[in-house]
Amino acid sequence: MADLGKHAKREDVWLAIHDKVYSVSKYLDEHPGGEEVLMDRAGQNATEDFEDVGHSKDARKQLEKFEVGELLPSERSSKKEGDGGSGEGGGAMPLILVSALVAAAGVAYYYYTTQLA
Repeated sequence: MADLGKHAKREDVWLAIHDKVYSVSKYLDEHPGGEEVLMDRAGQNATEDFEDVGHSKDARKQLEKFEVGELLPSERSSKKEGDGGSGEGGGAMPLILVSALVAAAGVAYYYYTTQLA
């Protein structure tokens, strides 16, 4: 599907969602969010936009009838389906947790040493 980018005109709209390619030209007028939403990502990967909206199971099922192929392995995103993270660990949460534990240990040590003196 190296030619995804060639399908970005109103009469010929293709989108990639989760590495599958869909021809949605006939769905433009029916799309509940309006055709502009689809046209903004015409000829591009629309996975992030699709997931950000939180489409229903029915909407996902409707996609099947518009599928025309899959992206080539070299064109696929590095993120796997359902991977909600950046792939670079858990973010700041472990750092915050460790900092809180160190602070709690410091307070406990201070309290313990002042009670003995």
